[in-house]
Amino acid sequence: MRIPKLPSLGIRLPRLAQGQMIRLLGAALSAAFWILALMTVAATLLFIFMAFAPLGPLGLTAGETSLPVPRAYFLFAIGAVTAYLGGFTLILRHLRLIIQTLRMGDPFQPANVNRLKQIGITLAVVTGGAWIGQTLVSRLVRGELEAPSVVDLITPAFSILVVFVLTAVFREGARLRRESELTI
Repeated sequence: MRIPKLPSLGIRLPRLAQGQMIRLLGAALSAAFWILALMTVAATLLFIFMAFAPLGPLGLTAGETSLPVPRAYFLFAIGAVTAYLGGFTLILRHLRLIIQTLRMGDPFQPANVNRLKQIGITLAVVTGGAWIGQTLVSRLVRGELEAPSVVDLITPAFSILVVFVLTAVFREGARLRRESELTI
């Protein structure tokens, strides 16, 4: 049985050659990396300022209501944001290096295997840290924020698994490349 062909929506995406796509990815990753790196530096400086600057009482204001908030809560929040941004900055750094090897035409290098492994570990740590942080915050603001469930970890867990599968694929590609170099 033949599957009927669906009508076109009239949207045509430009076809990019492989080299153009790699350049576009490289530019996007570089821009995202530098934006995240600057945000990480700013968050780090804010954390240092909040930790050491003598400030008066801290609080949140909503309308006419003012709620005092311990300084430790602000430091926890800024530290969590700094760690989150730093983790993704590290991931983008490794992706940029992988794209560079792809530009050279040799992505199956042992260094890329290690980079992918580090990306997977960083994703796992950031995901676990965010989940634990959300759980702690939901306990601190009882009733205002719902605690995350284990179901919230399904999509991140699959993305982490995909990265580790790609790590195994790149390891095998590097091994085959090494074998082919030895047999010639």
